[in-house]
Amino acid sequence: MTPGQVYREGAYKGVIMGIYLTLLALLTMWSEHSALLSAASLAMLCYIPFFAYRIMCKTHKKYFCTSDFASLWMLGIAIFIGGSMICALCTYAYLQYIDTDFIYRQATNAVELYKELDPENTSGLTDIIQGIIDNNLLPSPIEVAVEMLWMTTFFGSLLSMLLSAIIRKRHPKQSA
Repeated sequence: MTPGQVYREGAYKGVIMGIYLTLLALLTMWSEHSALLSAASLAMLCYIPFFAYRIMCKTHKKYFCTSDFASLWMLGIAIFIGGSMICALCTYAYLQYIDTDFIYRQATNAVELYKELDPENTSGLTDIIQGIIDNNLLPSPIEVAVEMLWMTTFFGSLLSMLLSAIIRKRHPKQSA
């Protein structure tokens, strides 16, 4: 694959990954209302490596298995960058305009949970989280979205490196 093909395929496949990651984020946020949604989001989270493998392997085969390791890795990075950008944008819109108190609600739920788990507050975690809430230091929706973007891109890059090696091992490079 040429560099232009890598970036083009990464952009196209990044849209697919973005839809997948957005659905995962929405199911995760809605899982506070239903255990079934929580199980579905966990299943989707566990399926990410297989989903990324399918996308990358299909693209590798599309170009007759001529991609080298670096091209496959860059393809995976491009897929995750594009997907993460779409997911972060949708998550920001959801947190900013639809479920505006989600972050606050999760922080107060964490305080309640830690009070139940550690009534004497020996770790001090309950006080720390309560202090964050009281001092209005909770992250804003844009901060959550940007952190999600960076985290997904970083771990997607690491996953892409591993998947590139697996793809190259299972589908060796052919002569062009």
